[in-house]
Amino acid sequence: MVNAGEIDWRNEPCDPIWFEQRNPDKHISALVANWQTKLPDDDVAALAKKWLNDGYVVVDDCFLPDEIDRYSAEVDNAWYSSEPVRGLRISDVNDGKTVHVHMAHEELIAMSPAEKAAAKERSNWRIGEFHLFNPAGERIFKNKRMQLLCSMLMDRPAYPHFSLTFSKGSRQALHQDTCVFHAWPRNALIGVWIALEDIKVESGPLVYCPGSHREPLFSEFDNYPQTQRRTASKEQSERYDTYVADISQRYPKQQFLAKKGQALLWHGMLIHGGSDYVAPNTTRKSFVIHYMPDGGNVGHRVVGPFNW
Repeated sequence: MVNAGEIDWRNEPCDPIWFEQRNPDKHISALVANWQTKLPDDDVAALAKKWLNDGYVVVDDCFLPDEIDRYSAEVDNAWYSSEPVRGLRISDVNDGKTVHVHMAHEELIAMSPAEKAAAKERSNWRIGEFHLFNPAGERIFKNKRMQLLCSMLMDRPAYPHFSLTFSKGSRQALHQDTCVFHAWPRNALIGVWIALEDIKVESGPLVYCPGSHREPLFSEFDNYPQTQRRTASKEQSERYDTYVADISQRYPKQQFLAKKGQALLWHGMLIHGGSDYVAPNTTRKSFVIHYMPDGGNVGHRVVGPFNW
């Protein structure tokens, strides 16, 4: 059902991504022709087949170790800067009284050293869009080889959008990124999870369900990208969570026990989340970026009210 003021996306012009078309495996030869010379160190056909079958690929060597180390250190240093960074916010800071959804950097660094140390330890904090404020993060965000890989997987130019930097295991519920983004054409979206340190079982690694990307979109999101998690009612969101949980039971769950600098690239419909268990005093530093084609984010054409 399309409400007043909403676009009926079923009638919108669409140039589907190759892996959303019929018989997508027949497109692999075109991918090789278009991209193999641009990615001479990669097996484009193997990556494309892995993407189609499993909904993800793992890349080992996009980032220099020094680059990763520098950014990893600066993530922590944001807590101890002597000068506030205007516009920077740290999310989910627990000051002992309140969990701040977003805390301004100037408010964070105004805490006493003891207060900051306690808040940092007790909080499962993260930083949104840190690459806008940090040169080391910006270099990773704009990595040319990663952009080429994502462009190859879409067979059209792809660009980095949005970033999240995590400090610890997120314990995030199983979900699909398509359902929290407004991507058009549908599934014109690649998530990239980059390990900023070696990830251990006890630190709450990323969990994903290979092959789950082939499942259909939740039936109540029938006017996607208008209808999805950000615009859903509380009741719809609960039904969506049940839908994803039920689907996940059909697939094996894998943990991404990444080495520092490794990256997992995943399809927008791949079911993934954070491990349930996170041991005390462990970290799981990671940098998450989403890639979309030019104009692929159509959130500005979606009508609220919004849940965030």
